[in-house]
Amino acid sequence: MFYLVLHTALLILAAFVLGAIVGCLLKCFLSGGSVYSSGTAETKRSTPAQSAAAAAAATVAARAKALEQSAEQAVEEAAHKAEEVVETLSADAPTMDQPEVASTDMDDQAVEAALAALPANASNEDKANAVGTRPAGLASPTGGAKDNLQRIKGIGKVNEGKLNDLGIYHFAQIGDWTPAEARWVGTYLAFSGRIEREDWIGQAKVLADGGETDFANRVDKGDVQTSSSKKK
Repeated sequence: MFYLVLHTALLILAAFVLGAIVGCLLKCFLSGGSVYSSGTAETKRSTPAQSAAAAAAATVAARAKALEQSAEQAVEEAAHKAEEVVETLSADAPTMDQPEVASTDMDDQAVEAALAALPANASNEDKANAVGTRPAGLASPTGGAKDNLQRIKGIGKVNEGKLNDLGIYHFAQIGDWTPAEARWVGTYLAFSGRIEREDWIGQAKVLADGGETDFANRVDKGDVQTSSSKKK
């Protein structure tokens, strides 16, 4: 609102300057015209005087035209400067009410600093919000059936339940995680860095495309005690 008011005020000022200049020009021109008219009445019989008056009038008109063009150019430049001022103020103005969003390319040192800045009683969700971005979840599994996330190495029964609580039911969802989203989930599950080390995203992409992994085959055969084979 402040910038709109400033912009309007500057434009009104420019219009006022233009009106003042044009008014002065018209006053000078009309004054010259009245002198010329009385002069011609008094020197009606003097042809040389008439010629001189006509030449003077032409000179005055030419100068008035030149002044008018100069005034228009000055007003245009003033309006342009006003626009530049408004743009500069807009660029320098601080943004307000913008929520802080964790950087997507935080290194380990930045993550540690962000976590250290939190109060001692911060929840896992508070910590996750400080270092990453929560991935979008689903209200329910697509098609009514969820994937067996335990076929991904690193996801056991407990973590699968927590992921389901977040609305994560399918391999494709995990495969689409960004680094910031993976960092959020890892911090939320209190397994910082584990998702990256065990390559949950890479495994999920393979399984989402219908492929298989050695670990997934072992789960399907019941060879992994921490995971259970379930139908999709």
